[in-house]
Amino acid sequence: MRVDTASSTYVIAFSALVATIFTGSIMSLHVATQGAVARNERLLEDKALVELFGLGDVEKLTGPQISDLVSKRIVTQPEPVTDPQTGWSVSLIHAYKTDADEGDTRSDEDLIGLAFPIEGVGFWAPIRGLMAVTPDAKKVVGVVFLSQRETPGLGGRITESKWRKQFVGLDVSDPGADRPFIYIGGPEPSGESDPKSGRRVDAITGATQTSMAVEGFINASLRRFSRAMGQKFETTEGDN
Repeated sequence: MRVDTASSTYVIAFSALVATIFTGSIMSLHVATQGAVARNERLLEDKALVELFGLGDVEKLTGPQISDLVSKRIVTQPEPVTDPQTGWSVSLIHAYKTDADEGDTRSDEDLIGLAFPIEGVGFWAPIRGLMAVTPDAKKVVGVVFLSQRETPGLGGRITESKWRKQFVGLDVSDPGADRPFIYIGGPEPSGESDPKSGRRVDAITGATQTSMAVEGFINASLRRFSRAMGQKFETTEGDN
């Protein structure tokens, strides 16, 4: 029996068959790679945490070594802190100087610092990252950006280690309600009495809008975090 390949019935049936085969192939590929994708995403996050807290050189450590460091040195606190003004709530990430097996009690003296999310809209798209601060929440330990789609070679340079290292050691104690916690770009501090003293980093050359956007959402995140930590300290003191 001769098949009329020019008929609409044949064309529709053939198209449906091809679509089914391709859909099935794509779904099978997705299922087959889903585990690997999840593992790669987890490894990227673990690398970011190791770099954020200065736990090791991620360029020299293997994947298993990085994951082991994270499992033994980093703990996400079960009880979140909450900004009483906005309702922003987050479980803080704590990093420690020494290894601990599962179930071990960690001491505050062993604490390197704690981290919280920093996120907002850049020049082109949302930017998501983490900032780590000292246990007293007064100095920056590190900054990492987990996702961004800024212009490569310009705004995209926020991920470069050299630029991010400028944040290490910055003063992020509460500057007062009307002042920023940190400054990106602008004139350098004129002296120790200048509000920018100990709080400023250079802007990225050619990426003024990205620099301004990052400054804005980091300050907003720090303001929420400061209020949440103030609430936490007040609650802790009241319980004693």
